[in-house]
Amino acid sequence: MEIFTGPVITVFIWALFSLLSTTSQHSICSEAFTQMKEARNMTHCTKLPTLGAEFGWKYDDDQNDRGGHNNNRSNTTAAQNRIEILFGTRQLSEMGWLAWGVNPSSTPGMVGTRAIIGMRQPNGSWAVDTYNVTGGTKLGCGLLPSTIDVFVEKKEIEYNASNQYYAISATLLLPQPEYNISRLNHVWQVGYRTVGMEPMMHPTALQNVDSAETINLRTGESEGVHGVLNIMGWGIFLPLGAMIVRYFRVHPKQSRWWFRLHVGFQIVGYTIGTIGWIIGIWLGHASRYYTFPKHRTLSIFIFTFASLQMLALRLMPRSKDEYRKFWDLYHHSLGYALLAAIAIDIFLGIGILKPADRSWRFEDKSL
Repeated sequence: MEIFTGPVITVFIWALFSLLSTTSQHSICSEAFTQMKEARNMTHCTKLPTLGAEFGWKYDDDQNDRGGHNNNRSNTTAAQNRIEILFGTRQLSEMGWLAWGVNPSSTPGMVGTRAIIGMRQPNGSWAVDTYNVTGGTKLGCGLLPSTIDVFVEKKEIEYNASNQYYAISATLLLPQPEYNISRLNHVWQVGYRTVGMEPMMHPTALQNVDSAETINLRTGESEGVHGVLNIMGWGIFLPLGAMIVRYFRVHPKQSRWWFRLHVGFQIVGYTIGTIGWIIGIWLGHASRYYTFPKHRTLSIFIFTFASLQMLALRLMPRSKDEYRKFWDLYHHSLGYALLAAIAIDIFLGIGILKPADRSWRFEDKSL
């Protein structure tokens, strides 16, 4: 079809470039964390998706552990990756413990994590040690310091009272191929009660339950694309396609390419959004603890009626056909309804994560 030439190809190229640049860029870390990272000469930094946490690191490939000083694991000459990590978060309340760890399992999660946990002692000081998080921990068994299969040295935890920032730093040797730094499962957590060197149960809010991801330490990219795809597809390209019809068909600037651009933006937005929607459906089925009926229902509504809108590409009558005015009424009304539903659903999705920065919310704090 003729409409799939020229501007439509340009739209596809722009969409691909925008998506790649969006997913590849690191989130900008806070000033306090950046200062701590730079003091340790670390080269990478990113904001983590939950608990207001931030993560910095530096890595070296293929180190060999030949020394006898390793008290965390047996001596070996296997290839290893040496990484220096810094994990921190700002908390307004007094914190009991702070944890970060790696998990050699196929998917990121609490069970199986080799963790570094720092906790406040009764005298107000901080102590840090290594822990092996097992299935028993999830069932309520105590979690006490233990040796792990990862060599850890220079374990430290610090607290900056001026900005209420807590941070753990350490150097790790990750054995290959158990720990692939191009696809490393890491987990982080905070809790508010301790008994000696035993951390007590953390809160069960979604922020705490979902504090895990897979990250590529070489590039800084993480596998958390559901929100990015939905915002790019449903929240950017589809509205832009509607704006082209509204503002570039006649007024304020007439363009002979308006229809092709309109179709191109709608196809790109629908394609990207559908991929994000499928990932979201899968995440919903995979979640064992939480369901979000409003977010899910709206997303199904959006996908269903957006699919119906896409059929308009094939079912659109000619301008002189008798029922063209009814088709226009249906197409425009459903399009505006979809834009409203998309805006609501995107904010519902952001709200599910309960981000630490709530400046996006329009609410009266005096109420």
